[in-house]
Amino acid sequence: MTSEQRLDRLERIAMLMARAGLRARRDQNEKINMIIDAQIKNEDRFAQNEKRFAQNEKRFAQNEKRFAQNEERFAQNEKRFAQNEERFAQNEKRFARFEDRFGRLTNAQEHTERMIKELAESHKELAESQKLTYEQLRALIDITRRNRNGKSS
Repeated sequence: MTSEQRLDRLERIAMLMARAGLRARRDQNEKINMIIDAQIKNEDRFAQNEKRFAQNEKRFAQNEKRFAQNEERFAQNEKRFAQNEERFAQNEKRFARFEDRFGRLTNAQEHTERMIKELAESHKELAESQKLTYEQLRALIDITRRNRNGKSS
């Protein structure tokens, strides 16, 4: 091989190496760009996750506040329920007293009705007795008038 052939051969090898280097750099650049794009996407996702985390923290704080308010309301309701239980117990006592009074009142009403019936019967008897007395008094007056008019002494 001549020196020119060697030189041509070296040129071709150098060109092949240069092209291979360029290809390798292109591949590396593409890989680096892919890595950079992935990093950018990850950073965006992390930023979105940070926003979501902040929103969730805010919601969590609001929920905690609501839970505290609900606990207060539950305590107030428990207090009201206890008061209502006391009222119900008092009402039960009152109801028992009213039932007792109502029973006594019913008995008194029945007694009064019996007394009124007896009084009505007595009143009837008295009316009949007065009627008889009136009739007898009339008869007596008639007899007395006849005796005086017809046989005066």
